[in-house]
Amino acid sequence: MIKQFLAGTVALSALAAGAASASAQETQSGAYSAADIVVTARKREERLQDVPIAVTVLSGETLSRARIDSGTEIARQTPNLRVSLLGDESQPKFSMRGIASSEFTLNSISSTGVFFDEVYVGAPHLGGAQMFDIERVEVLRGPQGTLFGKNTTAGAINFISRTPKFRPEAELTAGYGEQDYMELRGAAEVPLIEDRLTIRLAGNFAHSDGYVKNLNPAGRDLSNIDRTAGRLTLAYKDDNGFDATLRLFVIANDARAIGAINTGLGPGGTNAYGINPRINPFTGDPLTRHQVATDRSGEIEVRGKGGYLTLNKDLGPVTVTSISSWIKGRFLNTVDADGTIADLLHIDFASENKEISQDLRLTTNGSGPIKLIAGLYYYKDDVDIDTLYYLFSGAAQLRQLYNQKRRSYAAYIDGTFDLSEMISVYAGIRYTDDKGKINDFQVVPIIPVNAAYSFPRYHDKEPTGRVGVQFKLSQDVMIYGQYAHGYRSSAFNGGALTNPADLNAARPEKLEAYEIGLKSQFLDRRVTFNATAFQYDFSDQQFANVVGIGNIQLVNAGKSRVKGLEIETSVRPAPGLQFSAGLGLLDAKYRKLLLNGVDLSGNRMIEAPKYTLNLAADYSVPVGDKGELSLHVDALRSGAQFFQATNAPEFHVRGFWDLNGRIALREPSGRFEFAIYGKNLTGNTVETGVQTDPSTLTRFATVPYPRRFGAEVTARF
Repeated sequence: MIKQFLAGTVALSALAAGAASASAQETQSGAYSAADIVVTARKREERLQDVPIAVTVLSGETLSRARIDSGTEIARQTPNLRVSLLGDESQPKFSMRGIASSEFTLNSISSTGVFFDEVYVGAPHLGGAQMFDIERVEVLRGPQGTLFGKNTTAGAINFISRTPKFRPEAELTAGYGEQDYMELRGAAEVPLIEDRLTIRLAGNFAHSDGYVKNLNPAGRDLSNIDRTAGRLTLAYKDDNGFDATLRLFVIANDARAIGAINTGLGPGGTNAYGINPRINPFTGDPLTRHQVATDRSGEIEVRGKGGYLTLNKDLGPVTVTSISSWIKGRFLNTVDADGTIADLLHIDFASENKEISQDLRLTTNGSGPIKLIAGLYYYKDDVDIDTLYYLFSGAAQLRQLYNQKRRSYAAYIDGTFDLSEMISVYAGIRYTDDKGKINDFQVVPIIPVNAAYSFPRYHDKEPTGRVGVQFKLSQDVMIYGQYAHGYRSSAFNGGALTNPADLNAARPEKLEAYEIGLKSQFLDRRVTFNATAFQYDFSDQQFANVVGIGNIQLVNAGKSRVKGLEIETSVRPAPGLQFSAGLGLLDAKYRKLLLNGVDLSGNRMIEAPKYTLNLAADYSVPVGDKGELSLHVDALRSGAQFFQATNAPEFHVRGFWDLNGRIALREPSGRFEFAIYGKNLTGNTVETGVQTDPSTLTRFATVPYPRRFGAEVTARF
């Protein structure tokens, strides 16, 4: 496939170069049009089409038009990106290019690094509610270990909040939808000292009734929305090349627990109590995909706060940048894991997290042939876990408590050398020193804290990096090829409950990645066509092996291989009209995997559908001087996938379509906008996450929110 793609790349490059040359002769004003997108994928501002990385960019305008208001929804517009959930929308787990982790324990780390304003956030629930007042989202596919660090084996997702503009402005949006969904979000900026100091305040509030009906009269409906978040930004700049930005945030989520769609794995779909969870116990009728009958209406409680301080000083030849962060939060999720009115399995998940980081780097300035970035990085997190399991009406109770500490040091350098106007080479290397340890691990009453075994520790030292070459065939056509080495640090098994031997540290996972790509624009940059082909050789992939309650193991797969192709294109055939599409193809299989004495070599990798297809269309027409009528529609098609390496039928979910749309009218003054929207218009109910518990013979699954409609009004001042 790589050879075929390379041949096609050369042909397309020649065609695109010719078209670009022709359009350049036809017009000079189109050299830099609205199709030019600026990104910071390499820690400096660059035009997207000049960056030799497979990047999908969702601008703030795109997020608004597509009504994307949580991190779980960005996969609607990103090829080869999937999001799985076993909790609510504040706990997304990303799978990129077939690289995923099956862990949902509160101490786990993802293969996809999540960043907010360049700050790595390890705990997913501490970032899930910050999708407001966003300037853009950059999804970087492929190992990003050089500039973004460890735990970016699959890639990195960078959420970038709006940059203060040092001028007064305000925007407020109020919305209402089905299930009494109410939302209020907005932002306001007030300069304190003209062109020197400004303050920006942004916030988001949303609440709804439950989208999953609990038919137990003594219970409450589940899977509702209840989030509140705020961000205060202070920005300062002077005339001597110094600027500082302080961002302080607070988040709160008080949603009810997810309405899990549980099924029994025993005869006739029954669980260990002989109950079929998909039958209404009061009427005997089958339950729909958005109905449950549970004895427990659990709660989700998330509290988080923190701050990011970014300092830049332009010294002429170089700019010095410092990014410091401090984050603190807690998480509680009380779950009816059996999903019935019987008290079979209840779980209380709780954790407290503290994270600090410091990035200090030098970036060269100027337009010379050499561009360099070099820096030092430090990260530390501290997690306290307290999980309580109630089994069989309380006949058995297990309480797991422990403290996990991790710290990481790194030094890195990355650079590009222009050999000529046409050819550039680039390379980077990062050396990371990671340490982790478990303290005071105990499971009451089975494993006492003073048990005669050593708590696990790890100490990893690993270089990561990349090397590549890019050819600029014309101003608007570039091809590149590269090799990258990715690494995810060792991890502790947060699912150990009954056997001290299960409390282990899985080995680091490593990835050798080979990639070639094409980036092109033609017809006066009204058409963009980007494509990437890649091959991954993956060793020691970490994932959870669920044998049963009290016997969850964290293991390493032997070897895996992923081959893939991605195509992203957009066309602007006329003013106000744009079509875009993204296609992702994957062939992801375990090459060497022995699990529970069974050889699973040749099985498909988890959360790796063979294809994803993203489609979108936008059309707008002017209304008066500043008004606009706009229409947006987007669709996602994802192929079938497995949620466990055994590829057993209970872990298989079918493919699906997801369709969304929005119509908006901005009245002629430009101050007010009225919009109506619809989400999940196909009524998709395909599972977004699957887990099983052999002890209670239960399959636990989650489904998307149902089809729903809403309206909103926005005022700008």
